[in-house]
Amino acid sequence: MVNFVALIGWIGVSCCTIGFLLLNLKLISFDSWKYQMINIVGGLGLVTSALYFRDLPNITSNSMWVIIAGFGLYKSFNARKLAKRKKTLQVN
Repeated sequence: MVNFVALIGWIGVSCCTIGFLLLNLKLISFDSWKYQMINIVGGLGLVTSALYFRDLPNITSNSMWVIIAGFGLYKSFNARKLAKRKKTLQVN
């Protein structure tokens, strides 16, 4: 079980790091749903690992990371929905 939880943690680290790299390479933007999903998956992996190992500071920081990424994902979908509505209204 320890190895499985550690693997989940490493996947979390990888996702967060890859997301940050892609952002800095300008291959994705900070307000894209892809970046937010990478952060959510990464944060959840790190929270899972931290919960198992009872690492309170990491539980706290990564939980906040997931919440912030969730908010960013929500904003991204709302912006896309609003843009779609505006486009529909312009056509009519």
